[in-house]
Amino acid sequence: MNAAATTTIENTKGLNILVTGASGLMGYPIAVELAQHNKVYGAARFTVPADEKRLRENGVETIQFDGGDADLSKLPKNIDVVYHLGAMVGLVAEKPENRQAAYNTNAYSAARLMSRYRDCKAFIFAASGSAYAYQGERPLKEDDLFGFHTGLETYATTKIGGEFIVQALSREWNTPATILRIFSLYSPRGGAVTSRIDLLSAGRSIGLYPGVPNRYCPIYETDYVRKAIRAIGIAKSPPEVVNFCGNKTVTIEEYVGIAARIMGKEPRFDLSGKLYPIWPDVTRTIALLGEDTVSIEEGVRRVVEAGPTVRLASWASNMPLSTESQPAD
Repeated sequence: MNAAATTTIENTKGLNILVTGASGLMGYPIAVELAQHNKVYGAARFTVPADEKRLRENGVETIQFDGGDADLSKLPKNIDVVYHLGAMVGLVAEKPENRQAAYNTNAYSAARLMSRYRDCKAFIFAASGSAYAYQGERPLKEDDLFGFHTGLETYATTKIGGEFIVQALSREWNTPATILRIFSLYSPRGGAVTSRIDLLSAGRSIGLYPGVPNRYCPIYETDYVRKAIRAIGIAKSPPEVVNFCGNKTVTIEEYVGIAARIMGKEPRFDLSGKLYPIWPDVTRTIALLGEDTVSIEEGVRRVVEAGPTVRLASWASNMPLSTESQPAD
């Protein structure tokens, strides 16, 4: 066993950085922000050409790349920091015909990328709060057990597999890594909060998990970009594992109520939701990544005022407006 390692990066300027999933809800704003002071390569399938164009206009060198592809020859050789954010998510990953592709894209890809970039200074892996077993009416801690999120079983298992791969290879090669267990990202471009606001706008009912408060800790784009960049500085071997979320607890009813007041709408709820709430403990989050700067009230207002025309096409197609298919947090 090699001696433990920590990242040698003290400031996040002048680096060569690879961001997979660079057209996505998380990857796009992170790539754009980092490109201000670094050489950033944004890898994605780019099924929407405008996404690639916007990245290039913001100084990101784009690479058309499918995370399920075993051929990494398109990717640059010398990289200081890897953000492995690309994944097959939500309802698409749950289709039986996509199961093998989901494992290949979400789990095996981590092995391929860590093998290629074993000498990088920080490997940031996007895990998921959906990989926790339900713990009832208490927040989920980083040392809680894994579980198969009802309705998202394939997605959860692929993310659990990805975590084990990153843990094993970080130890094997002494590669500093940070595992971010992601909860409730949102912005005008998409996210669980945003999808429920769209349900409200469309006059559709919003499903709640029955019998318990539906508590979450949403995090707005401004804060998740800042915290994701801070994740470089906490990378270590064995990997640092941290809940990636906002600092404040709010229920679905509360944040939908905020949107309803702004929009002059009357929300409708029912108890048909199948996805149990994933409510994170934020103790380590605050200690390692800092406090939020955008309140839920401000974040919801920004989403409402931006309107639905700015939503990611990929998010809208994967998270349809129906009570039976609620957005994953």
